[in-house]
Amino acid sequence: MSSDSLVNFLNTSHNILINPFLKLFNVPQDLTYGRAFLPFSPAEQVVRSPPYLYSEHRLPFPFNGAKDSFIYYQVWHLPTAKVQRNADILFVHGLNDYGGRISEQSIPILEAGFRVIALDLPGFGRSSGLHAYVTDWQDFIKATKLVIDHVKEKNARENLQRKFIIYGGSLGGLIVIEYSIKHSNTIDGLCIQCPLIHVANQSRPSKFAEIVAKLIVNSPLGRLPLVAAHRGKSSSDPKIIERFLSDPQTYHGNLRVATGLSLLYASEWIQTKLGEVHKPFLVQHGLCDRVTLYDGTKDLFAQAQTPDDQKTMLLYEKCEHDMWRDPFAGEKVMTDFISWLIRTVNKDT
Repeated sequence: MSSDSLVNFLNTSHNILINPFLKLFNVPQDLTYGRAFLPFSPAEQVVRSPPYLYSEHRLPFPFNGAKDSFIYYQVWHLPTAKVQRNADILFVHGLNDYGGRISEQSIPILEAGFRVIALDLPGFGRSSGLHAYVTDWQDFIKATKLVIDHVKEKNARENLQRKFIIYGGSLGGLIVIEYSIKHSNTIDGLCIQCPLIHVANQSRPSKFAEIVAKLIVNSPLGRLPLVAAHRGKSSSDPKIIERFLSDPQTYHGNLRVATGLSLLYASEWIQTKLGEVHKPFLVQHGLCDRVTLYDGTKDLFAQAQTPDDQKTMLLYEKCEHDMWRDPFAGEKVMTDFISWLIRTVNKDT
């Protein structure tokens, strides 16, 4: 058994067998299973040091039946940027990831004058919950709304008038699409990369695994890591995969039963709701993506009711799923992203 598999097995066993007794006797628990005590990555430490300014927040958030659970998020800002855009960009990370890993890619965005907000979704990063275990897809939407409301309330107290853009890639892309449908009045636009609308065949679990998952999902076995799913398919560059797997804050195990079914139901739901998107958006997708099909991106662009002059679709040759880190298209993806942000934020100002 690999070290990652062993950690995953111990955490799952602890959650199923030991936690109930700890709760019974009111024994204090680490609801992040050690993730909150991991050191910040070198890239995170950069944006948490001068000349950058940062703040961090923990917001109470009932999750998976735990009333004392919470959501963690960070805010990064570069006050020395030549132009201040008066705009907040909220990053919603993908499956098995965490908000702080966007820190390296956020530097050119901070230098362009935007403020960056990076949240850890429930069950990921420094937010509470068994790692990568989600029983209710809507918890992702509720957590995103909680963070946005908190940021906006703080802006209002400080009399700051700031536009608000949400970004999401892969799972995060699916989240921000649904969020824009349900809470469109809270944002000014959305940026989407390789959204989880249609799963590529090589990353989708077998029908047999899906049948087994549906039989056990409502039992304690719903926590079990059942299938590999998209692991190792986000990039053809082994260095990018190794960097992800060497980060102790990312999730390295198989897809948990309950999490996998939640994502399946969410992707099936969003396929029927793309015509309800009305906000300005940018969507980017790599033509060599082995995790999510760019057919979903084309469906979004075609069906969204956003005016034609307010929606943009960009497709990239040779580009795979981990778009900003892609060795062929990453730099172009980032340049296009920042250019779209500047145009959108400058409009009507």
